[in-house]
Amino acid sequence: MEKRNSWTWLSLVDELETNSPEASWVIREILPEAKPFEIQKLEPHFILILEGVLRLENQNKQILHYFAPDSVLYQSPYELRVQDKLMLVAEADAKIVLLHREFFLNYAANKPHYYEKLMRATMANAASFMFELMRNDITGEDKLMYSFQQLIHSLNLESRGEFYELPHFINLQSLSRYSHVSRKSMYTYLEKLERRGLIKRQRNILSVKNPSLRNEWNE
Repeated sequence: MEKRNSWTWLSLVDELETNSPEASWVIREILPEAKPFEIQKLEPHFILILEGVLRLENQNKQILHYFAPDSVLYQSPYELRVQDKLMLVAEADAKIVLLHREFFLNYAANKPHYYEKLMRATMANAASFMFELMRNDITGEDKLMYSFQQLIHSLNLESRGEFYELPHFINLQSLSRYSHVSRKSMYTYLEKLERRGLIKRQRNILSVKNPSLRNEWNE
């Protein structure tokens, strides 16, 4: 018997694709860079991200969250009545899979570890959103520092020594939209953090010192 830990989302998709009676129940798509996702597709389906990063933003162009590879967007915006208030956009060409909700749940009825995998993915999203909301309770420079921590976590970044290098699409404009800090204030905060050696800016790439080094961040 195949071990549960060997089940990846990709192997799951391959199996579902093979056994789906309807081609429209398992759809692989490439979402081009900067193109908004057609939100109406989320009424019968949920999204699995295989490659690339999607950002979730509201009507005011504030960035609410980033979804990295292996993320699952299960909750239907139609159930939440926010289909006209939110937008999903690819930061670079992204490979996604649309999985039909009812088909997946019926198929998973005989494979409890599929349910477990879906549950863990949705719980991870819920936890991330909870931490994103906590950012609203802090102000000033702390809000920017908290945003760095969330980016490192949600994008699954790997450290290079003491620093994490943020991806190219996290520029000053997107950082302002994500952290909900004005551009003017953000420049001031970044200069202070750079003087303290907590960030580095080189060729439009921003690197952040490991936030787990709390003593240095809290000095």
